[in-house]
Amino acid sequence: MKGIFLSCILIVCTCISAQSQTLESIIAGYQKAIGGAEKLNSFVSVVIKAKSQGGGGGQKRPMTFTVKLPDKARMDYSFQPGLVYIQAFDGKVGWTVQPWTGSSDAQPLNDDDAKEAQRITKMVHNDLIINGKDGTKLEYKGKDEIEGSEVYKVSATRSDGSVVVYYLDTDSYLIVKTTTKYMNSGVAVESELFPSDYKTVNGFTLAYTFETKSNGEVTSANYVEMYDFTTKVDDSFFTMPAKKQ
Repeated sequence: MKGIFLSCILIVCTCISAQSQTLESIIAGYQKAIGGAEKLNSFVSVVIKAKSQGGGGGQKRPMTFTVKLPDKARMDYSFQPGLVYIQAFDGKVGWTVQPWTGSSDAQPLNDDDAKEAQRITKMVHNDLIINGKDGTKLEYKGKDEIEGSEVYKVSATRSDGSVVVYYLDTDSYLIVKTTTKYMNSGVAVESELFPSDYKTVNGFTLAYTFETKSNGEVTSANYVEMYDFTTKVDDSFFTMPAKKQ
């Protein structure tokens, strides 16, 4: 019995070790594929210029994502000339400007919407780059298949309760899909994002197209025009402005 017990312990420890090694090798493969985590983390700010388009096509509208590590983010979306929707997180609280309400004053976001604004910080410096240093729990979930291609699945459980699953191509180690699950106002929300059109610019290999899909149909798409890692962004850019007099 003692020998059987020790054998079981050895098998369990071996399985845990194998999973850990697999997770580490996948993360290492991804970090190498995109140009290196250390190099990417040396940039404190990133400004992403893009065009946004609805699932039915139509006009592409300017959108800018601005991130400053470790916890500041802002999105500016120009849905028509002179009217810009803003969603931001200053490291502690979130705020928004919704010009279609007839006011250009900033308003605070509730806790759930503030968390959504904060998730913008993971657009480039994602969970596989940070690799658990912020308390996120990473787990290898085995292999799957997406559109005929084999993928690795890595789950990231964040401190805010949201869970992101990354699907990485087994050949390139690049992310081809993410699913995000979280709660908003007591309602479970799930979204699917499909990064594609990877390009290598200034040593970084990053996606230039991001499609959101529902039941296989594209509901929206963002087309990146530029990743800017050189512009310095002041903290005040993320601070909620005072109401206009």
